[in-house]
Amino acid sequence: MHCNSATIFFAASSAIPALLVLQQPAYAASVEPAVKLVQRVTPDFADKVQFQLNPEHKQARLSNEGGKLLVSAASLRECIRGYGYYLRKYAKIHLSWNGDNTSAAAFKMPEAPVTIPESLPFNYAYNYCTLSYTSAHWDLPRWEQELDRLALNGYTHALVTAGLEKVWQGFLTEIGYPRNKIAGFIPNPAYAAWWNMGNLEGEGGPVHTDIIKHEASLGRFLVKRMLELGIEPVLQGYVGFLPHDMPANKVQGRIIPQGKWCAHYNRPAVLQPTAEDFPRLARIWYKHIKKVYGYQGKYFGGDLFHEGGRTGGTPLTPAAQAVQKAMLQSAPGSSWLIQAWGHNPHRDLLAGTAPEHTIILALDKNMSAGHNIHRNYQGRPHVWCELLNFGGNHGMYGGVGLLEQMTGNAGGAIGIGLLSEGLETNPLYYALLTERINTREAIDRNQFLREYTEARYGIIDADIIRAHELLIESVYAPVRLQEGCQESILCARPSLTANKVSTWSKPQDYYDKAKVREAAQLMLKAGVAHKLGKLRTYRNDMADLCRQVLADEARVQLPKVRSAYQAKNIEAFEKESKAYLELIRDTAKILATSEDFLLGRFLEGAESKGGKNKAARQQMRRAMLQLITTWTPTHGMLNDYAHRQLSELMSHYYLKRWEAFFKVKLAELKGEKLAGEGGRSASQTTENNGEAVSTSYELSQSVDAVEKGFRQAKIEFMTKPSGSVTKEAARILKRY
Repeated sequence: MHCNSATIFFAASSAIPALLVLQQPAYAASVEPAVKLVQRVTPDFADKVQFQLNPEHKQARLSNEGGKLLVSAASLRECIRGYGYYLRKYAKIHLSWNGDNTSAAAFKMPEAPVTIPESLPFNYAYNYCTLSYTSAHWDLPRWEQELDRLALNGYTHALVTAGLEKVWQGFLTEIGYPRNKIAGFIPNPAYAAWWNMGNLEGEGGPVHTDIIKHEASLGRFLVKRMLELGIEPVLQGYVGFLPHDMPANKVQGRIIPQGKWCAHYNRPAVLQPTAEDFPRLARIWYKHIKKVYGYQGKYFGGDLFHEGGRTGGTPLTPAAQAVQKAMLQSAPGSSWLIQAWGHNPHRDLLAGTAPEHTIILALDKNMSAGHNIHRNYQGRPHVWCELLNFGGNHGMYGGVGLLEQMTGNAGGAIGIGLLSEGLETNPLYYALLTERINTREAIDRNQFLREYTEARYGIIDADIIRAHELLIESVYAPVRLQEGCQESILCARPSLTANKVSTWSKPQDYYDKAKVREAAQLMLKAGVAHKLGKLRTYRNDMADLCRQVLADEARVQLPKVRSAYQAKNIEAFEKESKAYLELIRDTAKILATSEDFLLGRFLEGAESKGGKNKAARQQMRRAMLQLITTWTPTHGMLNDYAHRQLSELMSHYYLKRWEAFFKVKLAELKGEKLAGEGGRSASQTTENNGEAVSTSYELSQSVDAVEKGFRQAKIEFMTKPSGSVTKEAARILKRY
């Protein structure tokens, strides 16, 4: 089904403020970084490709130069984007967050010189949350792959927050914050996103010094490599954050308390930007930014009074003027990137910014039609930022129709932003997003699917193409505004009435589940026929499809459990609850066949931030396990917000919670009472962009015990896949 909304347009480059056009990296005088990228990504092509900087080629040009592929462009950035276009369109090499594939790779020359399509001029990567939910477990080699992918796909700017721990250490020491309190202010990298947005302090800490050293080294590497590849790093600007207990005698000016975030965390305080001491503190901040990263920066993020922050009556227009003035004094010519999310930024705050030095990141979670594309931010240029995923949740979802209809020849946004909180999901959607970034023309669905399936699976197969068409017609065709995918209730905190997992999601069905099942059957048929089980990309997608089928089945099975309980039918309850638990076990088994759904690999990467220090490694492990389960030390409105469908989470956590819950319910049916149990329930209501949302669950000490014990459990989780994806898929699709 195609989206019926009006066609969406992006701004022509001539409409972009001069500053944004001129801010091209000055380090692009050599093509050596592009040559090294080829050696890393496609070593077999290393002696077959050459690059040339040609000021006449604003858009990259591909041609045959004496039997070698010549990629010529006016800038290094465009040369690399041109090579990315060549890999996708000619060499059939597929790169994704869910596995790469080179099985169909072939070095092919264009028959005649080709000028690649013009890209959108300002393409931005990462939400603050992305850098905790998605990449807190990435090691340096994984980051190296990531930056190569960003450059090849046409991203021009990317957020960097690794290393801010070291910046804060130096900053707080210099302004006189007690040294013995600094460690308690800095959170674990798993929680750094909400620290950098001014939502919390110290969670998962005090952070081990080896982790802080690792993050500083990583941050410096990221900035250096980005600049080499023509990607401009976006660093953290100073907007007045201070520890909530900052001694007043250390700072001249009013410190505004920000209260609590999500009813649990102390928020950092904010020094009123118009305060006498704000310029001094800003200078110190930017000094330490340069010291840690080795680069002063041209683009800075940072939001004032984010997600319910208290202004304390601060006039917003002069406050914004003060923040930007201090930024420009330390980094002349720089730009402030401000997130448009919820009620932010207030019109009065925008009025205090300089249009030529301000860019709005318009976060948009409406995958059915988009709602932030045509907004007017008082003449400030804005980037349309997809927000497909929340918390890293697994679930097929995305606005394929929305991306297909976007074209770019007049008015609107200046580019696209990749701001999903969890990127290691939905490869189909993100491949289409790459296509959208790199063309301003309408996207032909049939052609896209043909190219996508050939590159991702190494073959052109009618069953695979039809499977993806069915998914686009169903789960990838949302019909309303909602917060991320339809969640799997197998991951919900147990309740007989569970219909969602996290507080902010919407539980209503919106797609034909029979089409998802048919797509899984077609994918299995093709996988068996072509022996695709050896491909990581196929293993990921086949496991993900079966996971989706099982998640859909859970919404049919749980009402059967509830009906048996309400009828006080013990035999039926035992039968139906057992069938529900089998859904979780089968989900764990199919996910175990793909390396992309293993908790062990996830934790292995996180622990690497601690180096060889056992205590630091364990600290990272505990923080990551807390983040993806209860989020906070005790359950509350954030519980399960970042739930994942990873094999061992299914078998060691969600299964154990449901087993404990069903044991309590069975005891109730038998007239027994387990200690600490007794049919009690809890509910919480909060606000989400003007809409009241709530969550409810049954209180259970047995379930609490599972949650509390899991973070400390000494379990050796899998780091390598187990079993045959086609055999497990065949068994599951036959059973359900």
